[in-house]
Amino acid sequence: MRVVIVSDFGAVNGGAAKVAIESARGLAEAGVDVVFACAIGPVSDRLDHPRIEVARYQGEEVWQVGSKIAAARQGIWNAAAHDFLTALLAEQPRGDTLVHLHQWTKAFSPAAIAAAGASGLPVAITMHDYFSFCPTGAYFDFKTGAPCQQTPMSVGCVTANCDRASYVHKLVRVARQWRSDEAMRGLKAPLFIHVSEFARRFAEPFLPKSARHVVVENMMEAPRREPVDVASNRYAVFVGRLTQEKGVLVLAQAARDAGLALRFVGDGDDELKAAVLRVNPDAQITGWLASDAVLAELRGARCLVAPSLWYETGPLTVGEAMAQGVPPIVPRTIGAASRVRDGIDGLVVPAVEPQALAEALSALRDGAFAARLGRAAHQAYWMEPPTLRRHVEALLGSYGGALAAAA
Repeated sequence: MRVVIVSDFGAVNGGAAKVAIESARGLAEAGVDVVFACAIGPVSDRLDHPRIEVARYQGEEVWQVGSKIAAARQGIWNAAAHDFLTALLAEQPRGDTLVHLHQWTKAFSPAAIAAAGASGLPVAITMHDYFSFCPTGAYFDFKTGAPCQQTPMSVGCVTANCDRASYVHKLVRVARQWRSDEAMRGLKAPLFIHVSEFARRFAEPFLPKSARHVVVENMMEAPRREPVDVASNRYAVFVGRLTQEKGVLVLAQAARDAGLALRFVGDGDDELKAAVLRVNPDAQITGWLASDAVLAELRGARCLVAPSLWYETGPLTVGEAMAQGVPPIVPRTIGAASRVRDGIDGLVVPAVEPQALAEALSALRDGAFAARLGRAAHQAYWMEPPTLRRHVEALLGSYGGALAAAA
């Protein structure tokens, strides 16, 4: 079997790139020949393997191309990337080769989908986000601070001023989505890989009717250690990028109201960080940390909070916390909520709003209760850890079905 993985980035800079790179490594170690097509360097050392061929398109992240007009044009359709991928896919053997798209919006553009469809090879797409049907990729209205209520690419969608930046920026995204939808129609029975059952149920109605759908959880290689004594820890922790849709302002207010110390492990734009500190002057923002330092922050926490306002497909931080015996607090409207049993190994709140989060944080001020949830979280995680091996096994099963359907 041969798999051509398409990823804008050749190194880890977020969850999508990490999954693309780690799955490439795991597939190679399982005996699969992998072609890793990327555009933006550097290239990770994890791709240094005898069965992995790195095919580099010398591209740039779209908003660093030059003028805004040039960037918009490339974001909507990157003709050079289309030529590169068309030639690359034409070289691949027929019958046992599959194209797996992970991320294309930052450099390759919807031209990657079109090239994959035109190749005649079976195509799989991992849904790290909602760019396969939503112009902003998050199905989130950044102006109202709430999930979108529009049908993607309807008149209501196109006219909605919902983009994080501006309506002009939204129109560029709409044009890109139009090309993406057009390219998607050229795929014959594509395989959509969802990272959680919640994300599959949410996204499936918006995707092509001819598509097949499977759930393959992202891998997580956490170090196995004794569970944290969370009763002796004093702060709640958030891990990730500080952005509006991640609910960081709501969390800042809730922690203040609950009287619980709060640490944000990550970074964001200066305006939002200043807003967080206005809401909760005692909150601490560490900036980005190395992986071992992030682990130390998790093990020093009483709980992890993932208060996403958007329908997040499946944040890895929830599992990473549970692996250390740190109970998570999550809303029921994200993919990771399926991992958490409310009141048993974490807390699931009905909505991301200050009172609900404050009540959950206040409940965990009870040391005995927090410790019980933490021990159960550790046990639940290690009963079925989402290892790279299990991820690859699930991928190979889904690939086999796609290749058989295309035969």
